[in-house]
Amino acid sequence: MQCPRGAKVAASRWGHEAPMNATARTQSRPLLLAGIPRSGTTWTMQVLGADPNLAPLLEPDNEGTSAPAIWGKKAVGRFPALQPGDHDQRYHGLWSWILAGAPRSPRLRVAAQILRPVQPPGRTRFLQGRRVPLMTMAGAIASHPGSGTPSELGNQRLLVKSVHVPLALEWLAEEFEIDVLVLLRHPGNVLASWLALNLNERFIRLEDNPAVRTRLLDSWGVAAPGPDSLERMVFSIGVLTTALEAAASRHPRWLVRTHEQLCSDPGREFKKLYADLGLTWSEAVEGFLVGNDRPGEGFLTQRVAAELPDNWKRRLTSDQVAVMQRVLSQFPLKTWTAEDFHASEV
Repeated sequence: MQCPRGAKVAASRWGHEAPMNATARTQSRPLLLAGIPRSGTTWTMQVLGADPNLAPLLEPDNEGTSAPAIWGKKAVGRFPALQPGDHDQRYHGLWSWILAGAPRSPRLRVAAQILRPVQPPGRTRFLQGRRVPLMTMAGAIASHPGSGTPSELGNQRLLVKSVHVPLALEWLAEEFEIDVLVLLRHPGNVLASWLALNLNERFIRLEDNPAVRTRLLDSWGVAAPGPDSLERMVFSIGVLTTALEAAASRHPRWLVRTHEQLCSDPGREFKKLYADLGLTWSEAVEGFLVGNDRPGEGFLTQRVAAELPDNWKRRLTSDQVAVMQRVLSQFPLKTWTAEDFHASEV
């Protein structure tokens, strides 16, 4: 199956024109895989993690599942909006712990045990700003997590996957010695997934953050969304995707891929990505891709890759597509144009 037009644009604009300098990649320099929720980052992390020289770390900054993140993101929220020069001691402390391999001290193990019984409804209430005593307690116990015993990574290179850093990615790259891989996905595919899974991200009001308004929305000329829940979801996807694009455009040494590009021919495209990252391709990686290329749904990562690039055209209604087109038309997206948001026959 050929890539859709948007994926071809992404491949030519981002794909291999500016790979990271090999001399800058070392085993001690962590690799950060950054995307937005439901952009294919978990699948990509699993494929990269098939290289035994990498030590994958899944969303240690997600306050829904990580007690130190509850403490570290108390002031900055679900999607921290920071730029180089900003200061946030807690968030810096959280990432100092993460980039040390997220070591688990006895205190952090206790915090994890307290957090574990909290079910998704409780996490939703917490993200809505309501009281969830167990989450508050877990965050307090997990404060200042960097005081734990250093992680024993050995010769492995740390791979951190996050979907909550799009608005703080340049800040992270300025504060810490990291390599960055940005993964983008067609907003229609992201929206279809958000709707199907009823993600908590639908509750986040990015426009209420003064930094988002003044640094991003005002400069882009984008108006805040209305009260309609679908419009708000599309707006959030637009903000996060545009911010990732803009950050990557200012950092040519970062690697950028689209999910659609990787799905067009996973074996070929991941081989190229492995080479650009200085990783070791093997039969085990090939076997993982083949085994993963089967039907799946929900939060499972198994999918028939060839069906994914145009999947949004089958999953979204004409009314939903119309709202997506209207809201995204405000954003200065580069990877996709207005043409790429028309749901013509597949």
